[in-house]
Amino acid sequence: MSKLSPSQLMNFAAADPGYGKNSELWSEILPGLWMGGTADRDELAASYPSAHIKPAHFDTVVTLYGHAKPVDWYVKELRLAFYDHSEVDIDHHDLRQVVSSAHRDWQQGKRVLVRCQAGWNRSGLIMALILIMDGLKPDQAIDLIRNRRSSRALCNRSFENWILTEAERVLKEKTLLPAA
Repeated sequence: MSKLSPSQLMNFAAADPGYGKNSELWSEILPGLWMGGTADRDELAASYPSAHIKPAHFDTVVTLYGHAKPVDWYVKELRLAFYDHSEVDIDHHDLRQVVSSAHRDWQQGKRVLVRCQAGWNRSGLIMALILIMDGLKPDQAIDLIRNRRSSRALCNRSFENWILTEAERVLKEKTLLPAA
């Protein structure tokens, strides 16, 4: 199956409006690095039989919404479901693993999508960490996300504050493995 171009992906994503800057389901933050939500037909409770996201769309998908259907065969999926609420209560080791893997795949030229439910907060948190890992400062990452995705992105102020105050420290933490 051939891969879709960025403009074809935007046209495909526009079929499910209401989420991004220009009402698209997914938005390209940097070349090959996408952020977005989950289509209604792609929720576990939906009766639509097949996966919405196929190998022609993305190589790697980070799914942060627990009710999202899995992606199609031959698409790498990293799942780390957590709530969009007043805390960032994610295990730091798991968080770094997901962010590192998504960043590495993107740096290797793979097309990466980070998705949650609406495509604003959970995906914004992980996207900001990927961008910080790539060298942006936290405030620069937030500004880029809001410029490319939506002014509503990271409207969860707890997530925004966590990115500004904790993200760099958490990304630098070393995971201590138990002694053998």
